[in-house]
Amino acid sequence: MKFTELTVKEYDNFVQNPALESHYFQVKENIATREEDGFQVVLLGLKDDNNQVVAASLFSKIPTMGSYVYYSNRGPVMDYSDLGLVDYYLRELDKYLHQHNCLYVKLDPYWIYHIYDKDVNPYSNRYQNDALVNLFKAYGYEHHGFTTSYDTSSQVRWMGVLNLAGETPASLKKQFDSQRKRNINKAINNNVRVRFLGRDEFDIFLNLYRETEERAGFVSKTDDYFYNFIDNYGDKALIPLAYVNLDERIETIQNNINDKEARRDQMMQNENKTEKHLKKISELDKQIEHDKSELLQASELRQTDGTILNLASGVFFANAYEVNYFSGGSSEKYNHFMGPYMMHWHMINYCFEHGYERYNFYGLSGDFTENSEDYGVYRFKRGFNVQIEELIGDFYKPIKKAKYKLFNSLNNIRKKIKK
Repeated sequence: MKFTELTVKEYDNFVQNPALESHYFQVKENIATREEDGFQVVLLGLKDDNNQVVAASLFSKIPTMGSYVYYSNRGPVMDYSDLGLVDYYLRELDKYLHQHNCLYVKLDPYWIYHIYDKDVNPYSNRYQNDALVNLFKAYGYEHHGFTTSYDTSSQVRWMGVLNLAGETPASLKKQFDSQRKRNINKAINNNVRVRFLGRDEFDIFLNLYRETEERAGFVSKTDDYFYNFIDNYGDKALIPLAYVNLDERIETIQNNINDKEARRDQMMQNENKTEKHLKKISELDKQIEHDKSELLQASELRQTDGTILNLASGVFFANAYEVNYFSGGSSEKYNHFMGPYMMHWHMINYCFEHGYERYNFYGLSGDFTENSEDYGVYRFKRGFNVQIEELIGDFYKPIKKAKYKLFNSLNNIRKKIKK
């Protein structure tokens, strides 16, 4: 085997293999994203004796103190169950970094440490991946730890994932809790539709995102940050919008009223009404009154807010391995239409239609107690019967040790000044 810099074509051909557990940060489209952020990019891989790529990684070269930090965001991409392959890659990477002015290297492999059910009970047929952690440590890497909180300096370490292999939309939906099923059905009955936004409509997503950001108080991402991603990822970036057309909604409600009134009137004409008939008539009367109330609300909403109501939108990334939820926002005013539920249900069906076997709701903090900062997020994802995946975490290794020690000392001083 040989360790070498790869061409973009060689790299892309390798990471597009759906058998590899690759992340959207390790696709070729992220090269332009990182370069627009001001960083150089280098593609470092291994080739076997037949000149076939067997491991690869997209590294950002971040200039620091006259040297470079080499960061592989969710990489390298390889079969981590082959510890011999990992061993060879780390050994050759170390040689390369010593020759290319590296201050330190950071890796956060997209590889699972452990798997749990929706209630965070570990699967009995899975074992913690300590062998891989120990291999990294043997090469002088420091493990950032088995964190259970969000960290702005790291990618999320916990994810909620739906495995779609062997399932159908109907069989999968049966596994959702009653609230998820009820809210999806409510969205369908509310005439909620989903379409994909083009770049020229991206402000619709941004408006919903900003509203949610203000409501939840989470850390802001700039407009340029999002545009950078969607411009570079092209058709790998999916932006669904859940919306309601109130003209369609009003027509549906009116048709329901007409149908129920016709059935009620037909029953009323029956001269020999049984108690069962009378109960059905009474129930239809209640349903008609409810529908008339819904019709009035929809008509008033159309007068004040217009025909189209934008309910929820999100940014998703698709690669050969999975569809991954990146970020989203929704309108609090229109919560009763259940837009976010319809958006996710639509994207789950998108996975089935396009042959994806994983739907990744993505980030969780790892703190699953009711007092955690994202307990509501966990509860939402738990209701879909997600599998909880714990990733192996971040690894750091100093290459220029004396300079790295000075770098850390200066960082600690800066942190103290900020406080």
